[in-house]
Amino acid sequence: MREPGRSDGAIRPGIAAGALRPWCSNRCGGVLQLPFLDACALGGSGTGIARGRRGCGSLRSAGGVVTHVVFVGLGFGGLYTLRRLVDGAVAGLRVTAIDRRDRFVFTPLLYEYLVGELAADVVAPPYAELVPEGVELVTDEVRSIDVRARTIQLAGGRTLTFDVLVLSPGSVPAFHGVEGAETEAVPFYSLSDAERLRIVLDTGAWARGGLPACVVGGGVVGVELAFALAERLERGGAGPRATEQPSVIVLEALDEILRGVTPQMRRMVKKKLARRGVQVRTGVRVLEVAPHAIVFRSGDRTERVEAAAIAWAAGIRVNPLIERLPAERHGNHGVRVERTLQLPGYPHVFVLGDAIAYPGRVMGEPLPDTAQAAVQEAEVCAANVRSLIENGLPREHFRFSNLGMFLRVNRHEAIADIKGVVVDGVVASLARQAAYVVRLPLWALRTAAIRQWLGLEEAEEVEVRRERRRAA
Repeated sequence: MREPGRSDGAIRPGIAAGALRPWCSNRCGGVLQLPFLDACALGGSGTGIARGRRGCGSLRSAGGVVTHVVFVGLGFGGLYTLRRLVDGAVAGLRVTAIDRRDRFVFTPLLYEYLVGELAADVVAPPYAELVPEGVELVTDEVRSIDVRARTIQLAGGRTLTFDVLVLSPGSVPAFHGVEGAETEAVPFYSLSDAERLRIVLDTGAWARGGLPACVVGGGVVGVELAFALAERLERGGAGPRATEQPSVIVLEALDEILRGVTPQMRRMVKKKLARRGVQVRTGVRVLEVAPHAIVFRSGDRTERVEAAAIAWAAGIRVNPLIERLPAERHGNHGVRVERTLQLPGYPHVFVLGDAIAYPGRVMGEPLPDTAQAAVQEAEVCAANVRSLIENGLPREHFRFSNLGMFLRVNRHEAIADIKGVVVDGVVASLARQAAYVVRLPLWALRTAAIRQWLGLEEAEEVEVRRERRRAA
């Protein structure tokens, strides 16, 4: 007998008494078993996931048990898993989706919004338009998750219980303890970040040509952001380019920008940045971010640079919700999960997106924190949640396939590395647009993006109409 009050032995909300079975067909001891938490579903030891044969139980029974699946976080991993799962028409399914924001952000296209190429409703459509009918959408912040008791506490005071949890809360900017960075610098990970940066640029000394903009971080986000800032300056017809100052300064702590890309791609990027008046400083350590100024150390010298705007793209860290999970961490790269994307020891919890370090029992190369990885995870996660509910045992293993990378330069130019083949110019730009447009979650969004890219519809006009509708 289990001790009174132990959550692993109680009949939880959402699991009817009829779902409990008096014996196990796989001879796990002949005692009452909770669905998918018996010894077979846990691989016999309670620490792993059995594979290759049917589990002892499922979340459904002949009596029509309702299974409550809760999604925490609706980024690429969470939203795409949700849409695939609901489209699969699993019977007896109740779904709740929680996110603190009211909009999904297609982050690879956030640069297009910054330069006015795509409208906000294309890059960041409301969740109300994306979440399938019948799903309860909750806009609130999650305060805590108890994976043992299967409860979620929301900031608004509500407590939710779940049978299956899909956890994809995303990440948060890493400010590395730099004084003033969190308050004075503008990160670039959400629509509100991009809107804030647009306001700063349009109303500050940068737009008048007085001061440069600084980007902290020379990874993919920082470099694409530098290109976007230079493009926005060119479109405005003003800026520091008329003086001896660079238009944009990129500050990178390492000796090279774009760590991890091929040398050929890095050389292309450097040439294109230089042509657009972007200065790259490597091997620098940022010490302080002040209003309209940044202090950093380069070699033996400490420098202070006046800046109209300071954008922060110096990496991300794991969401605090993930830090509190009873799971093995891997530095700043999230938690280890099973190859089925389940949390070890908690087969009712699936983790994906930036929250994952690497799948499998043997430590490997951390998964990239990219939309590409999250979309691939979503396909496996949806299949495994469905299999867990219907059969009691997930069957799909996740294997990341790197399809390449794109780096936007401007509206008509990009650099692409596809399976080791590096191309640039218009061809790369068209390939990038095609790759992203097919991944937009709705056909209406794809059509709108194509129309705005082709110039058949101006993003600014769409924004004006949106503001008028909101004001009406």
